[in-house]
Amino acid sequence: MPVAQQGRSIHLIAPLFVPATRPERFAKAATSGTDAIIIDLEDAVAPADKARARDNLGVSRDLGVKVFVRINSQGSPWFHDDLAALRSLGITRVCVPKVDSVQVLDIACAALGRDIRILPLIETPAGVINAPSIAAHPAVGQLAFGPADFFSEMGCSPSDELSAHALRVIAIASRASAIALPLDGPCFSATDSGLVADECAFAKANGAGGKLCIHPAQVSVAMRAFLPSVEELRWAQRVVDADQCGAAQIVDGKMIDAPIVARARSLLDLSARFAG
Repeated sequence: MPVAQQGRSIHLIAPLFVPATRPERFAKAATSGTDAIIIDLEDAVAPADKARARDNLGVSRDLGVKVFVRINSQGSPWFHDDLAALRSLGITRVCVPKVDSVQVLDIACAALGRDIRILPLIETPAGVINAPSIAAHPAVGQLAFGPADFFSEMGCSPSDELSAHALRVIAIASRASAIALPLDGPCFSATDSGLVADECAFAKANGAGGKLCIHPAQVSVAMRAFLPSVEELRWAQRVVDADQCGAAQIVDGKMIDAPIVARARSLLDLSARFAG
């Protein structure tokens, strides 16, 4: 694992989008159980409201959770004004849409400083192909997949097979650069918990480590899906306890070795981060 990159991972599980035009919802979103909110200047804001939406970003301070701002994409009329607004407020966590290459990430760093943390949305075929270099960028803490725009760019109907392929590519690129597994795109059926759970299970099986959320009701479903289950934690504890004996051990009928112990410890650590 690249030691120089270990500390930059963000590792979100169920970040919740909130329209930048609705500042009265920021605090409520922060208490939904999410591990971060993403204040949205892009898709959730009409062109005529972009400037007004930027004026609300100052309300995002001291909400008790991580706060990211999704800016408008490079090439849009609002991209540079969004960066200027973030710079003026000292906002250092930014979600960048439609990231095709590291070029736009370098532009964001030049505008906001090298200490920023970027959550790039991989929403195009070029973004998937370039996922290894995007994941390796020093300002990137986690990747996220945007299937809606991806399939629009592909010019084909959505399919599980192609979604699975894209997620796997992005997930492998993420771990190769020692950052957290990526976030899957949101479920657009806002309150159908069964569908959200099914999408989470599919995404997890294909390398995702969390899911973007667009409604507070989705947060708890995603958290349950991506946090270790009680059974997984019991197994992990048995493995760690056995490893402390200092000799080769068999747990649940299987020999444990270093990779299995590391996996067990990672499950326990992940659970501990969200305990209470």
